[in-house]
Amino acid sequence: MKPSNDIVHTWLLATFVAVLWIPAKTQAQSSEALAANVSSSVRAPAGRLAIVADGNSPDPDDIGATAVIFGLLKVSGLNDRLVHLSHCCDLKPTARISAADELRRQNVLTQICKDGVNRFGPFPNLAGTFNCRTDQRRAVDDLRDAINQSSADDPLWIIEAGEPDIIGFALKAADPPRRQYVHVISHHPANDNAGDFFTWQQILDFGITEHQIGDQNVGLKTATDRWNWAKDHDDENLRWIWKQLAYAEQDGVVKFQANHFDCSDAGMVYWWITGADQGGNNHATPDEVKAMLLMSAH
Repeated sequence: MKPSNDIVHTWLLATFVAVLWIPAKTQAQSSEALAANVSSSVRAPAGRLAIVADGNSPDPDDIGATAVIFGLLKVSGLNDRLVHLSHCCDLKPTARISAADELRRQNVLTQICKDGVNRFGPFPNLAGTFNCRTDQRRAVDDLRDAINQSSADDPLWIIEAGEPDIIGFALKAADPPRRQYVHVISHHPANDNAGDFFTWQQILDFGITEHQIGDQNVGLKTATDRWNWAKDHDDENLRWIWKQLAYAEQDGVVKFQANHFDCSDAGMVYWWITGADQGGNNHATPDEVKAMLLMSAH
């Protein structure tokens, strides 16, 4: 018997709905599984965290990465671990960035740090944030003091998100026995080998523990649409993170950031949050960063 048109239409509609529903359900389950996996991976090592970023160099990526870092520390319940945050650590900018643009970047990073502390704080063990170009001495002294408080049970993990000179000055001024309890995390030789006052070998010669986790641009410098979820999110702080990523993309000093959102330096913090040298994830993706940013604080 030939089926009626009504039966055929009903069958086609049911099939169409099923085709749409199955991928949506699978995607939801996949997102939930990813969120659960990311949440369970928050297992930062013992010790405190220091971040030394540039952002005033030709590459503006630290603008977006710093915003992402604030969010990651907040949701992972690790605000109390942050004991130092400085930016604009490129102490001798090159001709690749104009004096006006370099000063603009300093002001942008200063405001991001202020806003980030207010939005995602409190950070009870952070004495302040420092512009290394205008307040180099205080930035060095603050990092030195953090180094001097280090011990086997309470080491200091330094994120090298820019040139190594501020780290070098702080290590040089620190008590020599304390340097052995310092870990320096790097993801790119472009930072390591760009110092104006310290070579990377000189940093190593202080007796610190080095962690080279691999180029984080591979996974975290992406097309802008990978962050569309944050642009109009209900959470104002997530929208704020998107705006900083967008500002860096539209900065214009270098061409290689056009059409890309780049939070690659945040990949070092993600590695630390997820276990550091005891199984930390050094291949973070935007989906994993998203899942962590969206999870509830511990």
